[in-house]
Amino acid sequence: MIRMLTHNWGLKLVSLFLAVGLWYYATGEEGIEVTRFIPVEIRVENTKMSLLKTSTRSVQVTFMAPRALLSDLTSEAIKATHKIEKKIDKAGDYSFRLEPGEIQLRTPQIRVIKIEPDVIQVSLDELIVQKLAVKPRFLGEPAFGYKVNQDHIQLNPNAVLVEGPKAQLEKIDSITTEKIDLVGRVRSFRRTLSLDLPVNLKAVSEDLIDVYIPIQESYDEKKIEGILVKTLGTAGKEKVSLDPPSVDLVVRGPKKQFEGLAGSKITAYVDIAEVPSGEYELPLTVILPEGIMQKDDKPVLIKVKIEK
Repeated sequence: MIRMLTHNWGLKLVSLFLAVGLWYYATGEEGIEVTRFIPVEIRVENTKMSLLKTSTRSVQVTFMAPRALLSDLTSEAIKATHKIEKKIDKAGDYSFRLEPGEIQLRTPQIRVIKIEPDVIQVSLDELIVQKLAVKPRFLGEPAFGYKVNQDHIQLNPNAVLVEGPKAQLEKIDSITTEKIDLVGRVRSFRRTLSLDLPVNLKAVSEDLIDVYIPIQESYDEKKIEGILVKTLGTAGKEKVSLDPPSVDLVVRGPKKQFEGLAGSKITAYVDIAEVPSGEYELPLTVILPEGIMQKDDKPVLIKVKIEK
C-alpha cells in the first residue's frame, strides 16, 4: 500500500497541483450575469448651456463578471458618464445612446451585456445666473406654547447668486435652506446651514447660510364665561344686589397658561365699603393669574343696589 502511494510520487504531486489550478481557473472564469441600477452623470461641455431635464438619472445595466470579481459590482463608484459636446449650442431637446464604454469599471474582465434604457432624452437650455432670496425651511413645531417669531428671523446672506437653466430659474424667486428641526424648541438658536438647491441649480456665491431663529412664547386669547362677581365691604348693609351677577371676559396671555384656566381661578369684585345706600354703577376689579391680562382696557361697570 505504501509502495503504491510513493511510486512516481513526483508525477502524482504535479498532477495534484494541475488539478487544483484547473479548478481555481474554472471557478474564477465562470461568467455570472448581475443586474443593477447605476447613476448617469450628464456633462454639458458648452459653458453657455445647461441641462434642464433628462428622461432618467439612472439606468439598469446587466454585467457579465467572473465569480471572483462579483464584489467589484457592489461598488458605489460604478456610474455612467456621458458628455454633450461643445458644438451643441442651442436650447432644445436631444437624445443620445449610452454606450458600454461610458460606464466606469475597475477591470475589463467585467463586461456590459445590456443597458436599459439605452437611449436617453435630454432638454438643454441657456445657462444664466440669477439672484434669489433665501428662506428657512422648517421641520415640526416648537414646544406647546411657543412659536417662531417670523418677523425677527435673520439670514446671512439673505440672497445668493444661483446658476442654472433659464427656463427653470425664471420660474422661481427664492430657494430654501436645508431643514431646520423645530421640534420641542423653547429657546432661540443659531445654525449654519447649506442650501437645498433643486436639481440642475448651483450656487455661484455663498452656499452656507448663517440662520438665527427666534423662539418666543405664543400668546393667545380666550373667552372666560360665567365669572362670579363678588362684593367687598358689605358690613352694615342688609341687602346688596348686582346686575349682572356674573361676567364674561376675554383675556390674553401665554398659550401654555390657558390650560385649565376657568372662571373659578379669576377673582372679580366691586368694592362697596365706602358706598352708602342707593343705586350705582361701579367699576369691576379683576384679579387674574400671573401673566394673564384683560384684552380690553375699558372698565366693566356693574349696577349695584344697596339697601340698609
